[in-house]
This record gives sequence, C-alpha cells and structure tokens, in this order.
Amino acid sequence: MSATDPTFEIGEDDDFSDDYDVDARDGQGSRWIKTVLMPILILMVAIYLEIALAIDARVLGAIPNFALVALVALALRYGPAWGAVIGFVSGLLIDIAVQAPLGMSALVLTPIGWGVGVFAQRRRRVSLAMAVTVVLIASIICTAADVVVATAVNNDSIAWSTIAIAGTAGVMFTVLAGIILLPVLRRLMGVPARSSA
Repeated sequence: MSATDPTFEIGEDDDFSDDYDVDARDGQGSRWIKTVLMPILILMVAIYLEIALAIDARVLGAIPNFALVALVALALRYGPAWGAVIGFVSGLLIDIAVQAPLGMSALVLTPIGWGVGVFAQRRRRVSLAMAVTVVLIASIICTAADVVVATAVNNDSIAWSTIAIAGTAGVMFTVLAGIILLPVLRRLMGVPARSSA
C-alpha cells in the first residue's frame, strides 16, 4: 500500500503521552483544532456555499448539496455519534437560514450522518472512491427523504416531473462536488494516510 493512498480512517490519530511537557501540549492543541474547530469551520462554509448558490445559481432547479458532502466527510472521519450530531446541527442551521420549518432538514440529515458513521466504523478504512460512492447513495437518500418530509410537513402536492429533473440534477451536482471536495476535506481534517507496509 502506498503512503499516498487516499483513505478515511476513524480513530487512528497518534496517541499523545500523559506527560505535561511542551510537545504534548502542542499536540493536544493541534488535536483540538482538528477535532472541534475544523469540523465547525467546514460545516459553516458548506452551508454558506449551499445557501449562496441556492439564491443565484440553480441549474435545472438544483444545486450541489455541499452540507451533505461535508456531513459525509465528517461522519466518515469521526463515526456515528458525531455524524448524527453534525447532521442534526447542519439541518437546524439550514432550516434557520432558509426559513423552513425548524427541524425539517435535521430530520433528514441526522440519520444519514449516523448511517454513514456506522458504515465507516465497520469498514475502518474508506478509500476515496468508496467515499464518493457513499456521497452518491447519501445524496439519493437525502433527495428522496427531503421530498417525503417536505410533503408531510407542508402538505403540498407533488410535481413528479419537476422533482425527477431537479432531484437527478441535484444528485449529479452533489457527486461532482464530492469528487472535488472530499480529497480537500480529508487533508483539512488531517486524516492520516495509510502507512506503507
């Protein structure tokens, strides 16, 4: 296996010693940034991009679901508990930003984050190609669940032709965004590369 093999790994960070020396404290500070600050920053940028594009840049009635790509990357890295929390928080933030009924997006994204985290936990290592496949599956599930939840909450009739075109375009744009962004997100989160063996 090459040292540059792009994989997502859960819980493979270096352990830091319990000694209170300068090196250990520097390592803990770096670990805190990668574990807490970086996911928050990634999520906020993804939600901002999604909302900014939703206002001005729809193609075939759809935009890439940047929040979903970020959620998949974070759930693959941190596991099911964090995946569910990140899905819930991102769903609430999206609902607040677009003034949708509060909790509607969280109802969709929370189980997706948890499911992706469970998948990653069982696989232990997820290649970049597998991560893009996970984005594809998550995007299809998210699109279908959005239609079901929006119909149930808003009690609207369904325009199937419009949903089919916008849904297909949205899934394609999200997968394209995943192909571009997943390697960048992996590097930003400090996912360790596989060691050569």
